[in-house]
Amino acid sequence: MPQREKLPATASQATDIGMKKLYSDSASRNAPYILEVLSEYLPDKGKVLELASGTGQHCIYFSEKFSNLEWQPSDIDKQRLESIEAYIQEITQANIKRPLLIDATVEKWDTQINNYDAIIAINILHLISFKEMKSLIRGSSSALNSNGYLIFYGPFMRGSELTSDEDIKFHSSLVACDPEIGYKDDFDILDEIEANNLCPEAVIEMPANNLMFIAKK
Repeated sequence: MPQREKLPATASQATDIGMKKLYSDSASRNAPYILEVLSEYLPDKGKVLELASGTGQHCIYFSEKFSNLEWQPSDIDKQRLESIEAYIQEITQANIKRPLLIDATVEKWDTQINNYDAIIAINILHLISFKEMKSLIRGSSSALNSNGYLIFYGPFMRGSELTSDEDIKFHSSLVACDPEIGYKDDFDILDEIEANNLCPEAVIEMPANNLMFIAKK
């Protein structure tokens, strides 16, 4: 994802815990809930690409739980790529690959990857622009195999409305730092999914007023 310098502190709550590793409380908290949904949709075998893997906690957690899947983390930020590498070096499972440097918001980003059975993006769409979101979905559709899944998790508007005081506060802080970013509307996400040869299968309410979008190619 593009490395924006101007973001509120609440947009990235990762802490340096040494040995190049970053740690996020929210990533630790939401991982089991995301896992529960992924268990319903990920294939028994295949390749999964995680966009904007961040600290690396999610890809380590999920790759262990889905040991039959090849897990490919990625990010654009050097410090986060180093954190992912550090976490990988501490584990023994062989189904997680070294992280790739991928900016999924640029045109034709998908030309460097292909043939994935699932693509997952967690807590990133509110940190990119509407145009960049369109590029991410378009490229993801291109990189997915037939019957593959595109899965988003994060905070979203519902019908163009922010539905909690916390969401209003967070969205306002994002827009104040960069008017191009902020919460995306659930209907816009669904429209863009359908415009890119994907079929919406579910929109699932998650803890902390988040949503998960499941779309199938």
